[in-house]
Amino acid sequence: RKRIARTFKSRGLTIQSTALDALLNVLSRETHDETLFAIIDEIKDRLITGGGPGGNVVTTSLLEEVVAELSRDAKDVTDEAVQLLDAFQTPRLEFDATRKQFSLLDNASEK
Repeated sequence: RKRIARTFKSRGLTIQSTALDALLNVLSRETHDETLFAIIDEIKDRLITGGGPGGNVVTTSLLEEVVAELSRDAKDVTDEAVQLLDAFQTPRLEFDATRKQFSLLDNASEK
């Protein structure tokens, strides 16, 4: 527990105690070092890009998002990529040759 807290502190992050407990639960099922460093790197990336009012504090919700993102497998990615579209619910487009652009057809103007 102290080693993990020190690892976060050495990387410039502060971890809440509830987030630390959740992280210990995750790390009990995984290999410690490589998983821990992957989680820390992803958290730092999110804190850098997101900014936010929390500064460098790792919360339970942030940790849950990062672990969920890192634990996605190929089936999850495939399920997100495949979408079924209903042909009768998609908007209809019409090409205007003079303007050389598409425009949406209203339901009333459809044939």
